[in-house]
Amino acid sequence: MFTWASLILAVLKVIESVMDYVDFSAAEQSGRDAEIAAVSAAILAKTTRGKAIMEQVNALSDNDVDRELIGLEPK
Repeated sequence: MFTWASLILAVLKVIESVMDYVDFSAAEQSGRDAEIAAVSAAILAKTTRGKAIMEQVNALSDNDVDRELIGLEPK
């Protein structure tokens, strides 16, 4: 038969398990949030750089574009 002490100990172990799970879930979510932030920052940097490159390309005249493309041809 269970004694009061063993019953209280069992309840405390269940509570500890629940608290560990909650702490793990919070840590896991923090890691996911950090990874999402890092990927979002990388995408933003690439998008910003891409926009700057497209602005430079769009500013080129037709002759400038032809000259740049000729420079890319293998010799």
